[in-house]
Amino acid sequence: LVILVPEHLVQDAQTQVYRYCLNLNFREEYRVFDSIFSLMHQNVQLGESSSKRFLNFTRKPMKMIFVTSFNQFKKALTNDSICAKVQPHREHILVVADEVDDFLDRNKLVFNICSNKSNAFDRETLDLYFEVSLATYNGRKCPDTLLASSSNPQYWKQLHDKFCAIHAEIQDASRSINKSFGIFNQQTLKHCSSNIMHDIEGYKSLIARPYESVNRAMPGSYFSDVERTIYLTYVILIQDIAKYDELFQGERKFISFEYWSSYFLHQLDYDDLVYGHEKLSEIAQNYPKTKDGLTRFLFEIILRRMEIRDKSRSVSSIDVIFNFDCIGFTGTPFLDNYPSFSYIRQQREDEIPDLIDRSFYVYSCDDLSETDFEKRFEKFQGRNKNVLVEYVSSDFVRDSNEEMLTLEKIFEREELKDNVIKYDEDPNPELTDNGIRFNVIVDLCGIFKRSSIDDVCSLIKTHCGPDQFHYIYHIDQADNSDRVLCINSGNDVQFDQEFYKYMCKKYGANLRKRIFFFVDNRNVIGKDIPFQLIYQRQFRQPLFIKSIILAHDVDDFSKIWQAMGRSRTMNGTIFSIYKSGMSNEIAQDGVGVLDIKKQKLTRKLYIRNCEQKMAGNISSIYLTLISLYNLNKQSFYYCDEIVNTFLEKMERTISENVV
Repeated sequence: LVILVPEHLVQDAQTQVYRYCLNLNFREEYRVFDSIFSLMHQNVQLGESSSKRFLNFTRKPMKMIFVTSFNQFKKALTNDSICAKVQPHREHILVVADEVDDFLDRNKLVFNICSNKSNAFDRETLDLYFEVSLATYNGRKCPDTLLASSSNPQYWKQLHDKFCAIHAEIQDASRSINKSFGIFNQQTLKHCSSNIMHDIEGYKSLIARPYESVNRAMPGSYFSDVERTIYLTYVILIQDIAKYDELFQGERKFISFEYWSSYFLHQLDYDDLVYGHEKLSEIAQNYPKTKDGLTRFLFEIILRRMEIRDKSRSVSSIDVIFNFDCIGFTGTPFLDNYPSFSYIRQQREDEIPDLIDRSFYVYSCDDLSETDFEKRFEKFQGRNKNVLVEYVSSDFVRDSNEEMLTLEKIFEREELKDNVIKYDEDPNPELTDNGIRFNVIVDLCGIFKRSSIDDVCSLIKTHCGPDQFHYIYHIDQADNSDRVLCINSGNDVQFDQEFYKYMCKKYGANLRKRIFFFVDNRNVIGKDIPFQLIYQRQFRQPLFIKSIILAHDVDDFSKIWQAMGRSRTMNGTIFSIYKSGMSNEIAQDGVGVLDIKKQKLTRKLYIRNCEQKMAGNISSIYLTLISLYNLNKQSFYYCDEIVNTFLEKMERTISENVV
């Protein structure tokens, strides 16, 4: 038995499996493994090899239970020794996948292991990359005189255009696509280490995936475009040079006298530069004219260390479905449908069984009336049939340069609405102590990606006062555990059953007025906030009074619904969905909450989601063919050489490699 869960749920799943197995009296001998890579050990055998002889009797094969994550399982299937053990026993392995919608999501479908090779950039190439980056950052045209001396001027002109597009993109702080920028900047992704070695390893193990799959929960699985990385390297050197203090300290002794003469002659003494103790950031601040020379020096070092992707082994979720009997569970039923392992094994040729109920799908060509649409949407909702929402414009986020200023504006907007809006169907008529009606924020798109929980705590304490909320719930960025931060003392503790009982004893039914939930939903989609149902059964009211969903530029209705689902009591919680680019007709500022299925924007997003899922099915045909090819080769993974297009373009070798 292989139990697959998202990365952040592995520990919880292991605990539940241990507890369940200890409470059962298995007649057969069994073992539980907390790592799928236990299969690499010679003593861990499958099938008849796992049986033992006792006196003159041979015991039955041992039952084995493996609890692991989606990507760890795929990663294991790229290991030849594990594949050799698993392949002959596929028919006797059952895979149980929780949150199967995430398992089959196009953005997480493929997991690749990439091997790299050292780059061979010569001096001229390094200089050109620097000059094009410099020109882009300063808004200048491509340096034609310098490019004329290169062997391929056209490539560098095209690169300049690409860099300009990237530069424009990273200036828009409101776009969630800006998360890609944070891979190499500790300030922009909370789970990145502040240690410079993390970044150097990031450059050395530069992973570029043949498909569009990205899963930031797996170390080393980032999608990276080499040219994009090169430009972002320059940007960070300019904007965050202190990050490279440690690197410079180790490399400064290699600055030559000639290099010093060219860039530092009238600024800094040679011995002070090479053998001194001033930090890189201090030199750049005290002697501003040295920054160009320092940037050039470090830029070359980083690019020389950067490796280029070479080969990959790819395993997709479809490979798992085609090779094992699978059972899946999900809360968001927008799924692709694939033939099962049993169907393939029996060599059936009849119509593939439809394992997914698509009766609630709606397409624009259906042109349904409002009544018919609401009936189909109710099928999608399941038990959550009384969900009250309002859509609020989030265009103001684009004009805000500071994340905490954005959060403060959200508080002010909600307070203003409380003064003017009357809720006709309000399940929570009472206000919290100072009139703030919401106690939950779900950051779906990374608006607060640079801010720490301490920043959030400081703002809430300043804005609401020290007596409004006493605790802030948050998700630990290191291990995705549930934490609670005390606003007044600053103590950060585990949000476990013992602490929940303590808070219930202290506050009773008023607990929901004393705890604020700040949910970073980017890395932990699908994570449940604990004790909601227990609280509701005990006090007959939801723990979430009102939930603010910061969708902003996210148009995927599945993700918005998942973010709303952080409230396990959706029928009792009011939702404000902050969305950008809404027309005045759709935006509901000052109108109030309505049933979600009666909203115009709900219909628009829902139909778009259904049609995109169908488009996703079509686009996954290629991956399906790859998986069928792997199945025919009796392989779990697909091995290929990665085409480094930027090298081909730069060296003018594309035509030689095209047949």
